[in-house]
Amino acid sequence: MACPDTPAETASRPRRVLVIYNPTAGQWRRRKLAATLRAVAALGCPVTLHETTHRGDAEATARALTQERCDVVVAAGGDGTINEVANGLIAAPGPVPPLAIIPLGTANVLAQEIGLRGSPAAIAAAIAGGQFLDVHLGLANGRHFIMMAGVGFDAHVVANVDLALKRTTGKLAYVWETLSQALRYGFPQCRVTVDGRAFQAFSVVVCNGRHYGGPFVAAPRAQLTEPRFEVCLLKKGGWRHVLRYGLALVLGRLHSLPDVRIESGRDVRIEAEDGLPVQGDGDIIAALPASISVSDKTVTLVVP
Repeated sequence: MACPDTPAETASRPRRVLVIYNPTAGQWRRRKLAATLRAVAALGCPVTLHETTHRGDAEATARALTQERCDVVVAAGGDGTINEVANGLIAAPGPVPPLAIIPLGTANVLAQEIGLRGSPAAIAAAIAGGQFLDVHLGLANGRHFIMMAGVGFDAHVVANVDLALKRTTGKLAYVWETLSQALRYGFPQCRVTVDGRAFQAFSVVVCNGRHYGGPFVAAPRAQLTEPRFEVCLLKKGGWRHVLRYGLALVLGRLHSLPDVRIESGRDVRIEAEDGLPVQGDGDIIAALPASISVSDKTVTLVVP
């Protein structure tokens, strides 16, 4: 997907901004959104807010966008909302505007990846004047993802987390579900091929970017601008190893553990028990068996 304008071409006029927002988010998220939109408007950018009304509305709205309607489309929400908007943009029939984000989610992994942190004013400055960056996407059983796709324990946690608890407690809901599932999950082993090379692992994370779960780096060599994955293979199962892997991730040492292997590649096949969930960007997007590949589609991000 080619960048619709160069930064020099849009610098001559304020960017017209369309914001796609899920109104089911909590009040603190709405307050942050309102503050950010005021800051965007103060920079001279005309702002239109579209609040979604049902599941899939964000994707459908993005799919219908054209360059004539806006200069930048903003996904206001978590990584799942961003994923929906990105899937809509790449399915649009014609040229579409670049994608900016207002991070309002639990982990905000993409925001960490592109260095979008700080106050509503800083986020607004990125929307109004940030640079454009074409990034490659992944494709898992026909569904695109931006940051990662996971199979195994992490996908099981995503599939079972209490959404009401997630809305009220944020990351604590995932901590609770991780501890709960670590004692109950059966840890089936996965058969994995990366560009034809065969491996065994209990959990697999196909990384398109460096970060995982927030500010934590799982795959140091991964880059959104490169058409390849860094595939993290966690070779041991069981609750003790879940805790050990989690601690290593927080400490930035996951990739250095002797029982964690990272393989570069473009085409990944994962098999285990049919029907096991595949998470992408923090939501369940597919089920095993999974074919995961670098997509021929790219999306243009607005970055600080």
